[in-house]
Amino acid sequence: MKILIAIYWIQDYGGMINHTEQLAAGFKDLGHEVDFKMLVPETNLRPRNVDLVEKELYATSGTGYMYHQKRGWKGVPKVACLDSYKRKRFIEQCDEYDFVVWQTPVPTQTKPFKGFKEWTEMLNNNTRNIAVIHDGNMPLLYPHLLLVQEFFDAAVCVHESAYESAKILGIPRKLIVNPFDLQDKQHKSFDERNGFGAVQIFKGWKRVDTLIRAIPHMSNTEQKAIGGAGIEYRYMTSKDKCKDKYFNEHGEKIWDCALKHGMEYKGVMLNEKVMDLMGDVKLQIDPSFSVKYAQHGAHFNRTTIEAMINGAVPVATDLGMYNSNLFKKDVNYIQVPYKSTPQEFADIVDNALQDKDKWEFIRHNNLTLLAKFDRKNVAQQYVDIATNHLDCSYGEHFPQHMEDAIKRSEYFN
Repeated sequence: MKILIAIYWIQDYGGMINHTEQLAAGFKDLGHEVDFKMLVPETNLRPRNVDLVEKELYATSGTGYMYHQKRGWKGVPKVACLDSYKRKRFIEQCDEYDFVVWQTPVPTQTKPFKGFKEWTEMLNNNTRNIAVIHDGNMPLLYPHLLLVQEFFDAAVCVHESAYESAKILGIPRKLIVNPFDLQDKQHKSFDERNGFGAVQIFKGWKRVDTLIRAIPHMSNTEQKAIGGAGIEYRYMTSKDKCKDKYFNEHGEKIWDCALKHGMEYKGVMLNEKVMDLMGDVKLQIDPSFSVKYAQHGAHFNRTTIEAMINGAVPVATDLGMYNSNLFKKDVNYIQVPYKSTPQEFADIVDNALQDKDKWEFIRHNNLTLLAKFDRKNVAQQYVDIATNHLDCSYGEHFPQHMEDAIKRSEYFN
């Protein structure tokens, strides 16, 4: 089959990068042909080159294009979708594919796309369209997806929160988890490992600060590795603009305090470096939680699966894993209550770093669970949806009150 992966430009792709690369690799592993295109809010495309110094920071994988976890892709074929001719050409090209996987089914409600009402044309393309729902609060952030749902054959939801939040769509939907490469991973024993790693985008709901506050209260002397960047990292570490909430009761920056107590900041890490780190640590800590996302269900992150692949045991919050059918407390992960004090958080981590029997029990359970995330298995499920060979659940047509949310969207003002 010939498959197109399409994505609207956004400021921060986060885990969509890894999802796109591994899904493309999964399709290719199955023998399919894959193309990748980016729809950008421009009329005329400007060439952008990557110098030799920058190239060292980029990786290549399934799509064949260079990518960086923070900066996104370089060299991907782009469609200047503000130009009517370019839109028409893209629509005609879609007819060449057996189906299109829309990593962002609709443009985001951000300034670069403001006033761009013609995006709805892009989906009337005479082929099968599959929407991928990455966000756990689809009704709030993408209400305009409801206006074009008739053009999609199905919606794929990558975690349980996304699946439940997308039930307002009146089209078939399926929970299909993120794809990963499970081959040739080394698994060190408990005694060969050291400490914990936590690699996140520093967003508000990722709650990295809750872990950083806990580090000075930990009694263990093992590795305490933090990786990633983002808006909250800049606020947390800023010399002049550090937010008040990022100071402790003694008036000291929580970031500086954690560094004094053994935290090692790794910066933005290439995916292969993240995998290496997860092969060296005992625990992977994901402190994230969202009250809104938890209303829809569990919202587990890619780094949790990367940890499992490389033998690290996940630590997650009760709200982050709320009502999960995949991940069970003390079976697949170690739980931290989202209302934990820094001392309580620290105690849980200290105990987990010493409890070899519990660590080995969880690790063994997760090796079985990982088969669901194999990129070939995941890719095949997309193919099965496109060929009507995979059962999906049907949502309910969107409630009347959602019309108000759509009307408030700046696309229609």
